[in-house]
Amino acid sequence: MSAWLNDLGIVSALGTDKAQHLQALYGLETTPLTQGCGLHYGEKEGEQEAEQLDPYMGLVQAIPLTAKQRNNRLIDLALQQLTPTLARMQERYSPARIAVVVGTSTADIYDGERARKHKAQSGSWPEDYHYHQQALDAPAAYIKEKLGLEGIAYSISTACSSSAKALSSAKGLLAAGLADAVICGGADSLCQLTINGFSALASTSSGLCQPFGAERDGINIGEGAALFVMSRERDLGESSCALLGSGASSDAHHMSAPEPSGSGAIAAMRQALAQAKLSPAEIDYINAHGTATPKNDEMEAKAIAELFTDVVPVSSTKHLTGHTLGAAGAIEAGLCWLLIEQQRLGAQVPSSVTPLPWHTGYALDADLAPIQVLQQPIMKIPTICMSNSFAFGGNNASLIIGAVDA
Repeated sequence: MSAWLNDLGIVSALGTDKAQHLQALYGLETTPLTQGCGLHYGEKEGEQEAEQLDPYMGLVQAIPLTAKQRNNRLIDLALQQLTPTLARMQERYSPARIAVVVGTSTADIYDGERARKHKAQSGSWPEDYHYHQQALDAPAAYIKEKLGLEGIAYSISTACSSSAKALSSAKGLLAAGLADAVICGGADSLCQLTINGFSALASTSSGLCQPFGAERDGINIGEGAALFVMSRERDLGESSCALLGSGASSDAHHMSAPEPSGSGAIAAMRQALAQAKLSPAEIDYINAHGTATPKNDEMEAKAIAELFTDVVPVSSTKHLTGHTLGAAGAIEAGLCWLLIEQQRLGAQVPSSVTPLPWHTGYALDADLAPIQVLQQPIMKIPTICMSNSFAFGGNNASLIIGAVDA
């Protein structure tokens, strides 16, 4: 069964539409990550050390941090990009046959944080606040209500693999005949919980993250949303892309550390390849989970080397978007979709750069298993990409997205 990825709406620190994301992938002169968002407990207003204490973050600057229901605002920006495809979808299918599956790890926790501060100061909850805004099913419920849908709607929360698993789950709904089309993806917004929680775990970078780097020291938290329209019918949108295969594993090695041999990651990638009926040599590019934490990059390099050796180009896009947690799987799959679809979208590919993201400005870790981490431009427009998402608790997911000939 074909699971066509008919259209994409994507929002991150790189921009608020597909064109801005593509241009960013062609090469950035400055980092899109920012400091001084005001969410880190280490900030000390007026002191010189504040700049050092405040980590880099992937902030979507089109939405002020003062905005309420920030997660829903990210979803709105993604849905706006899907307007023509959503209209065709709703003309073709009944509301009861359109499902929604969204991955998230924070929902609108930031609203809850501000509401608790308001209650501490005033003694009462804000009138416009309701706990359900930060419930994990809130993103899916919001989309369902906003579009007037009546089908299945739920969220998936498996930390950093949440939205990758949402795409896989959407394909399952189509295959089981439980829906004719699915709006699927992920959304996560910045909040104090994740920024300070990862800082407490000593997992955040002291500067800009360096995936697979010799001096890598952690992640940069980000936010964003990516939503696909997925269906069994190619003509619902103009895309030639489909979700060719997906794989998942749950190795439960440790609450936060990856299984060091990479066995869970390898199992997920093998499943995705088997479902797509592809060999490792047929993959053009791997968007690695690549968090820039010492243990994750070591494990992932080992897993990729075992299956792909050092032949397939590999990079991580988290140094561009930040680690968007529950939205990461969908955003990174979305970047792969853009790389494949770039010519149809009318992108002007500069001759001096590569359409594949690469890492520059720092040395790679020579002790990692040998994989082809991109450090310089290569002119290659991929047709089949793998996107990896490896989460806390060993919740691993791997997706394969590819162009399919008519």
